[in-house]
Amino acid sequence: MGEIWIMKRTVILACDLYDNKTPELCQEWESEETIRHMEETIQKLGYDVTILSHPTEITSVLSNIPPQTRKDWIVWNLVEGYHSPSREAYIPALCEYLAIPHTGSSAAVQTFTLDKYKTKLFLKSLGIPTADSQLILNPMDLPKINFPIFIKPNGEGSSLGIGENNRIDRIEDWSSVAIPLSETFPSLLVEPFLSGRELTIAVLGNQGNYQTTPPAFVDYPGSVYSNLVKSKESFVESLDFQVPHALSNLLHSYSLKVAELLGSAGYIRLDFKLEKEEVYLLEVNATPGFSSIYSTLPLLWEKTGKSYSELLNFCLELGFEEFNHHFRYQYAKDRNL
Repeated sequence: MGEIWIMKRTVILACDLYDNKTPELCQEWESEETIRHMEETIQKLGYDVTILSHPTEITSVLSNIPPQTRKDWIVWNLVEGYHSPSREAYIPALCEYLAIPHTGSSAAVQTFTLDKYKTKLFLKSLGIPTADSQLILNPMDLPKINFPIFIKPNGEGSSLGIGENNRIDRIEDWSSVAIPLSETFPSLLVEPFLSGRELTIAVLGNQGNYQTTPPAFVDYPGSVYSNLVKSKESFVESLDFQVPHALSNLLHSYSLKVAELLGSAGYIRLDFKLEKEEVYLLEVNATPGFSSIYSTLPLLWEKTGKSYSELLNFCLELGFEEFNHHFRYQYAKDRNL
């Protein structure tokens, strides 16, 4: 009998590449070092790997994969873009339309969670504790929340647009902060300033079968988790896993509920903050970083005793599982296969 030939699955790392020449808006993009390390790790798992980092290149390659083999490809969604409120949904929407598996959540979840204000309103209405917030589209509109307040971009991650002066203690200082910020970020979010410690936790899995990582306190210099802390050139945050048992259980419960309510897939990372011993959800990140060098999610995962390689493998398996079982792919399967 002849040998049975089995086609290797192929992973496409679809990414925006960060370097020192890119502007601040590109802070969420991954470094070439990170992408190369992901490539090497995934290759050792037995996959073929291709790196694509230009929109025309990505769309051309995906659309030219033969329909009958698309189930054996998977796109790792690392495209962050900038400005657009749907930018984290570019890859999921394209893959869903072409019937190609991808990692992470659907386009619907990506777009929704990128809007911090809408996400907080939705989750608060269903029992997840969040601080009061106000959406600011015109910086001439004054805040209606009691001072001290905190102002930040409504649709950004990696602490973009955030520094020590985002805390505002009196109304007289409002314009000097809000107006310059609105020139780059037209949608702003105002919340009470929460002075307690920040916490983070990740949820992995597909709907109906989620698991959380251990939570951790996020410690950093100063009183604000600024873009200097998240900068790839000066990543100085540290994780403290000494979270009290009761608080850990509470974060576990809230995080699983958030994942179910949103219908997330693959992975999300959630940030919380304490204030007078109460915990409040800050935001949900549906496209977290996967750098083994400067990203938080791999550190949370490795606290479970599992390796970076196991993390990447698990996320890929979840992507294929989502493709095989979720109804959102059915239209594309019927049309393309």
